[in-house]
Amino acid sequence: MITTRRVEEVAKSRTVRFSNRLVWIIGPIFRLLVKLLPGARSYLAGTLGGRSGELIRLMENKRFLEAFKCALDGVTYCETHRSPFDMQRMYWWTFMEGAARSAHELGDDERQKVVSRLGAAPEPGGLCEAHCLEMLSRWRWRARDEEGAIDLARRAVLADATWPAGHILLAWYGLITGKFDPLPKLREAVRVSPTVLEEIRTNADFARFPDLIAALGRDRG
Repeated sequence: MITTRRVEEVAKSRTVRFSNRLVWIIGPIFRLLVKLLPGARSYLAGTLGGRSGELIRLMENKRFLEAFKCALDGVTYCETHRSPFDMQRMYWWTFMEGAARSAHELGDDERQKVVSRLGAAPEPGGLCEAHCLEMLSRWRWRARDEEGAIDLARRAVLADATWPAGHILLAWYGLITGKFDPLPKLREAVRVSPTVLEEIRTNADFARFPDLIAALGRDRG
Protein backbone atom coordinates (compact mmCIF):
# COMPACT_ATOMS: atom_id res chain seq x y z
CA MET A 1 0.00 0.00 0.00
CA ILE A 2 1.44 3.36 -1.07
CA THR A 3 1.19 6.17 1.48
CA THR A 4 2.27 9.80 1.39
CA ARG A 5 5.24 9.06 3.63
CA ARG A 6 6.34 6.16 1.45
CA VAL A 7 6.15 8.35 -1.67
CA GLU A 8 8.30 11.00 0.01
CA GLU A 9 10.86 8.41 1.14
CA VAL A 10 11.12 6.87 -2.32
CA ALA A 11 11.41 10.27 -4.00
CA LYS A 12 14.51 11.00 -1.91
CA SER A 13 16.20 7.68 -2.68
CA ARG A 14 19.27 7.34 -4.87
CA THR A 15 17.51 4.69 -6.97
CA VAL A 16 14.81 7.14 -8.03
CA ARG A 17 17.34 9.86 -8.84
CA PHE A 18 19.30 7.41 -10.98
CA SER A 19 16.11 6.20 -12.68
CA ASN A 20 15.08 9.76 -13.51
CA ARG A 21 18.45 10.40 -15.16
CA LEU A 22 18.19 7.13 -17.07
CA VAL A 23 14.70 7.96 -18.35
CA TRP A 24 15.94 11.38 -19.47
CA ILE A 25 18.62 9.64 -21.56
CA ILE A 26 16.70 6.74 -23.08
CA GLY A 27 13.26 8.39 -23.25
CA PRO A 28 13.80 10.03 -26.68
CA ILE A 29 15.21 6.78 -28.08
CA PHE A 30 12.23 4.80 -26.77
CA ARG A 31 9.72 7.26 -28.23
CA LEU A 32 11.45 7.06 -31.63
CA LEU A 33 11.24 3.26 -31.61
CA VAL A 34 7.54 3.39 -30.77
CA LYS A 35 6.91 5.71 -33.71
CA LEU A 36 8.79 3.40 -36.06
CA LEU A 37 6.99 0.27 -34.83
CA PRO A 38 3.17 0.70 -34.97
CA GLY A 39 2.65 -2.77 -33.52
CA ALA A 40 4.63 -1.87 -30.42
CA ARG A 41 2.63 1.33 -30.03
CA SER A 42 -0.64 -0.61 -30.15
CA TYR A 43 0.62 -3.17 -27.64
CA LEU A 44 1.86 -0.55 -25.18
CA ALA A 45 -1.42 1.37 -25.36
CA GLY A 46 -3.22 -1.66 -23.97
CA THR A 47 -0.90 -2.17 -21.01
CA LEU A 48 -1.53 -0.78 -17.54
CA GLY A 49 1.23 1.77 -18.03
CA GLY A 50 -0.10 2.78 -21.44
CA ARG A 51 -3.64 3.17 -20.16
CA SER A 52 -2.40 5.18 -17.19
CA GLY A 53 -0.35 7.43 -19.49
CA GLU A 54 -3.38 8.06 -21.70
CA LEU A 55 -5.45 8.96 -18.64
CA ILE A 56 -2.82 11.46 -17.50
CA ARG A 57 -2.68 12.99 -20.99
CA LEU A 58 -6.45 13.43 -21.14
CA MET A 59 -6.54 14.96 -17.65
CA GLU A 60 -3.75 17.39 -18.46
CA ASN A 61 -5.65 18.50 -21.56
CA LYS A 62 -8.86 18.92 -19.49
CA ARG A 63 -10.71 16.37 -21.63
CA PHE A 64 -12.56 15.19 -18.55
CA LEU A 65 -15.35 13.19 -20.17
CA GLU A 66 -12.85 11.17 -22.19
CA ALA A 67 -10.63 10.86 -19.14
CA PHE A 68 -13.56 9.58 -17.08
CA LYS A 69 -14.34 6.89 -19.64
CA CYS A 70 -10.66 5.99 -19.90
CA ALA A 71 -10.38 5.71 -16.12
CA LEU A 72 -13.41 3.46 -15.73
CA ASP A 73 -12.20 1.33 -18.62
CA GLY A 74 -8.92 1.00 -16.74
CA VAL A 75 -10.77 -0.03 -13.57
CA THR A 76 -12.64 -2.71 -15.51
CA TYR A 77 -9.40 -3.92 -17.08
CA CYS A 78 -7.84 -4.29 -13.62
CA GLU A 79 -10.84 -6.29 -12.46
CA THR A 80 -10.71 -8.69 -15.39
CA HIS A 81 -6.96 -9.10 -16.02
CA ARG A 82 -4.06 -10.18 -13.88
CA SER A 83 -0.65 -8.60 -14.34
CA PRO A 84 2.82 -9.66 -13.15
CA PHE A 85 3.29 -9.05 -9.41
CA ASP A 86 -0.48 -8.30 -9.18
CA MET A 87 0.17 -4.76 -10.36
CA GLN A 88 -3.48 -4.50 -11.39
CA ARG A 89 -4.34 -4.09 -7.70
CA MET A 90 -2.30 -0.92 -7.41
CA TYR A 91 -3.43 0.43 -10.78
CA TRP A 92 -7.08 -0.13 -9.81
CA TRP A 93 -6.74 2.72 -7.35
CA THR A 94 -4.78 4.84 -9.84
CA PHE A 95 -7.63 4.61 -12.32
CA MET A 96 -10.28 5.09 -9.65
CA GLU A 97 -8.60 8.28 -8.48
CA GLY A 98 -8.56 9.49 -12.09
CA ALA A 99 -12.26 8.67 -12.40
CA ALA A 100 -13.02 10.63 -9.22
CA ARG A 101 -11.00 13.65 -10.34
CA SER A 102 -12.72 13.62 -13.73
CA ALA A 103 -16.17 13.17 -12.18
CA HIS A 104 -15.45 16.17 -9.95
CA GLU A 105 -15.33 18.27 -13.13
CA LEU A 106 -18.41 16.66 -14.69
CA GLY A 107 -21.64 15.97 -12.84
CA ASP A 108 -23.74 13.89 -10.47
CA ASP A 109 -24.15 10.94 -12.84
CA GLU A 110 -20.40 10.44 -13.12
CA ARG A 111 -19.95 10.93 -9.37
CA GLN A 112 -22.53 8.26 -8.60
CA LYS A 113 -20.69 5.84 -10.88
CA VAL A 114 -17.50 6.45 -8.92
CA VAL A 115 -19.29 5.83 -5.62
CA SER A 116 -20.82 2.60 -6.91
CA ARG A 117 -17.43 1.25 -8.06
CA LEU A 118 -15.53 1.94 -4.83
CA GLY A 119 -17.07 -1.07 -3.14
CA ALA A 120 -15.18 -3.39 -5.49
CA ALA A 121 -11.73 -2.26 -4.33
CA PRO A 122 -9.32 -5.23 -4.44
CA GLU A 123 -7.38 -4.03 -1.38
CA PRO A 124 -6.71 -0.88 0.69
CA GLY A 125 -5.45 1.89 -1.57
CA GLY A 126 -3.38 4.11 0.71
CA LEU A 127 -2.86 7.59 -0.71
CA CYS A 128 -5.04 7.06 -3.80
CA GLU A 129 -7.89 5.77 -1.64
CA ALA A 130 -7.50 8.76 0.67
CA HIS A 131 -7.70 11.12 -2.30
CA CYS A 132 -10.87 9.42 -3.55
CA LEU A 133 -12.56 9.46 -0.15
CA GLU A 134 -11.62 13.10 0.39
CA MET A 135 -13.32 14.05 -2.87
CA LEU A 136 -16.40 12.00 -2.02
CA SER A 137 -16.49 13.69 1.37
CA ARG A 138 -16.56 17.12 -0.26
CA TRP A 139 -19.36 15.97 -2.57
CA ARG A 140 -21.42 14.90 0.43
CA TRP A 141 -20.73 18.21 2.15
CA ARG A 142 -21.98 20.15 -0.86
CA ALA A 143 -25.08 17.94 -0.79
CA ARG A 144 -25.61 19.12 2.83
CA ASP A 145 -24.94 15.67 4.26
CA GLU A 146 -22.72 16.62 7.20
CA GLU A 147 -22.57 13.18 8.79
CA GLY A 148 -21.78 11.49 5.49
CA ALA A 149 -19.05 14.03 4.77
CA ILE A 150 -17.46 13.59 8.19
CA ASP A 151 -17.59 9.80 7.96
CA LEU A 152 -15.84 9.83 4.58
CA ALA A 153 -13.20 12.26 5.87
CA ARG A 154 -12.49 9.92 8.77
CA ARG A 155 -12.15 7.02 6.35
CA ALA A 156 -9.72 9.09 4.26
CA VAL A 157 -7.53 9.58 7.34
CA LEU A 158 -7.62 5.84 8.05
CA ALA A 159 -6.66 5.10 4.43
CA ASP A 160 -3.49 7.20 4.73
CA ALA A 161 -2.75 8.68 8.13
CA THR A 162 0.46 10.25 6.75
CA TRP A 163 -1.46 12.56 4.36
CA PRO A 164 -1.92 15.91 6.18
CA ALA A 165 -4.77 17.15 3.96
CA GLY A 166 -7.06 14.44 5.32
CA HIS A 167 -6.50 15.59 8.90
CA ILE A 168 -6.98 19.23 7.91
CA LEU A 169 -10.31 18.52 6.18
CA LEU A 170 -11.54 16.61 9.22
CA ALA A 171 -10.46 19.47 11.49
CA TRP A 172 -12.33 21.93 9.27
CA TYR A 173 -15.52 19.89 9.64
CA GLY A 174 -15.09 19.92 13.40
CA LEU A 175 -14.55 23.67 13.36
CA ILE A 176 -17.53 24.48 11.11
CA THR A 177 -20.04 22.07 12.66
CA GLY A 178 -18.89 22.28 16.28
CA LYS A 179 -19.38 18.51 16.56
CA PHE A 180 -15.82 17.80 17.73
CA ASP A 181 -12.62 19.58 18.69
CA PRO A 182 -10.55 20.41 15.58
CA LEU A 183 -7.31 20.96 17.51
CA PRO A 184 -6.26 17.28 17.83
CA LYS A 185 -6.81 16.83 14.09
CA LEU A 186 -4.68 19.88 13.30
CA ARG A 187 -1.99 18.67 15.68
CA GLU A 188 -1.86 15.37 13.84
CA ALA A 189 -1.60 17.14 10.47
CA VAL A 190 1.38 19.15 11.72
CA ARG A 191 2.93 16.08 13.31
CA VAL A 192 2.97 14.16 10.02
CA SER A 193 4.01 17.22 8.00
CA PRO A 194 5.37 20.23 9.94
CA THR A 195 5.38 22.39 6.80
CA VAL A 196 1.55 22.57 6.76
CA LEU A 197 1.53 24.76 9.88
CA GLU A 198 1.87 27.90 7.78
CA GLU A 199 -0.94 26.69 5.49
CA ILE A 200 -3.20 26.27 8.50
CA ARG A 201 -2.26 29.70 9.90
CA THR A 202 -3.15 31.42 6.62
CA ASN A 203 -6.42 29.50 6.12
CA ALA A 204 -9.25 32.03 6.36
CA ASP A 205 -11.53 29.72 8.35
CA PHE A 206 -8.93 28.73 10.91
CA ALA A 207 -7.58 32.28 11.15
CA ARG A 208 -10.94 33.41 12.57
CA PHE A 209 -10.06 31.45 15.71
CA PRO A 210 -6.77 32.94 16.99
CA ASP A 211 -6.89 30.86 20.18
CA LEU A 212 -6.88 27.70 18.06
CA ILE A 213 -3.90 28.90 16.03
CA ALA A 214 -2.11 30.00 19.18
CA ALA A 215 -2.57 26.58 20.78
CA LEU A 216 -1.23 24.91 17.66
CA GLY A 217 1.75 27.25 17.64
CA ARG A 218 2.57 26.50 21.27
CA ASP A 219 2.82 22.82 20.38
CA ARG A 220 5.67 23.70 18.02
CA GLY A 221 7.55 25.51 20.77
